[in-house]
Amino acid sequence: MLGRRVAIVGVGQTKHGFFPRRTWKDLVVEAGYEAFQDARMDPGEIQAGFVSITMPEILEQENMGAVVSDQLGVSPAGFLQVVAACAGGGAGVRQGALAIASGACSRVMVLGVEKITDGTSTEPMSNNVDTDYEYTYGYHFQQMAALMQTRYMHKYGAKQEYFEMWPVHMRWYGRRNPKANHCGRPELTLADIQKTPWITWPVRTAMCAIACDGAAAVILVPADEAKKYTDTPVYVDGVGLASGPAYHTGRFHYPGHEQYDISESYVTMAAADEAYKMAVCRPEDIDLAQAHDCYPSAVTIQLEGMGLFPIGKGAEAIYNGEIAVDGRLPTNTDGGRHSLGHPTGATGVNTIVECVNQMRGICGERQVRKADKAICESMGGNNATQSVTILSRV
Repeated sequence: MLGRRVAIVGVGQTKHGFFPRRTWKDLVVEAGYEAFQDARMDPGEIQAGFVSITMPEILEQENMGAVVSDQLGVSPAGFLQVVAACAGGGAGVRQGALAIASGACSRVMVLGVEKITDGTSTEPMSNNVDTDYEYTYGYHFQQMAALMQTRYMHKYGAKQEYFEMWPVHMRWYGRRNPKANHCGRPELTLADIQKTPWITWPVRTAMCAIACDGAAAVILVPADEAKKYTDTPVYVDGVGLASGPAYHTGRFHYPGHEQYDISESYVTMAAADEAYKMAVCRPEDIDLAQAHDCYPSAVTIQLEGMGLFPIGKGAEAIYNGEIAVDGRLPTNTDGGRHSLGHPTGATGVNTIVECVNQMRGICGERQVRKADKAICESMGGNNATQSVTILSRV
């Protein structure tokens, strides 16, 4: 268990989309000040912070922590930049929670931001795979997803349509989320997905996440101070972090994990096990999940890695609607990376924001019936870094 219980008292999130006329600093300030307002907190109370960004090279800016601290008007509070690919936001929340649990700080802000429209190339994203191995051969994330899905279908007998159903569910959630790329857009059907072209078999274009602009923020305080700031705190019960090789060939017979291949993620299992033990809970206690869905194969493997579905059964469970709002385990209720959008540095923070809103009961038509305990997972690179956070309402 954490040595000192930690609470989330404020959250903020920008609309997600494509904003060529706005700067990344605009997004940070919007999300940050929405969180301050939500927590009824003066910015000067913040003592430390972490900012997650996956591709600072697009913005031609490094040492992002100092810049963010200045933009938010919280200097001299020490802010640090966290870079862990798409897991950076979750890793930042973990660092913030541990800072409070240790007694080092009492008020910490964690932000995530990405400004994809400032980029002219996908090259920085490609560098999330090991540059000494697959990257030099043109290996990209679409190929990663295709290999994972092909292996999974071969190993477990899953059908192609199981994976094609994921974006259908995400559109249902996303069109009901005011902050989502797809807010208000029409429902999708499986036939709609199957009409879209292959990007690399068996992955269709509609099965890919939407890279976009966006930012999100959370404010953490000790649990015994939470009611000073909000009537509806949400508690951080467990945090886990694990890493593995950043190349897919390392997923076969990796020493100590010989039973796994690219159809499973032992790194997810390790991070989830750490979080469950810290939270003193089990997968069957979870009411709500947020899992990394850059592709349907990835989210399937993450849900299984967290023990939420049996190994080899996750894709079929998704197809059968178990992750729908009225299903056994509502998942990615904000629309996920497919419909909310995937501003990679903010993604891990987005998962926390959505669970807080669900636990507060303010999600409208996409509100789940029971949201007492939630799990949030973010994947960095090709199952190379995994961040898992467990939250509770009481």
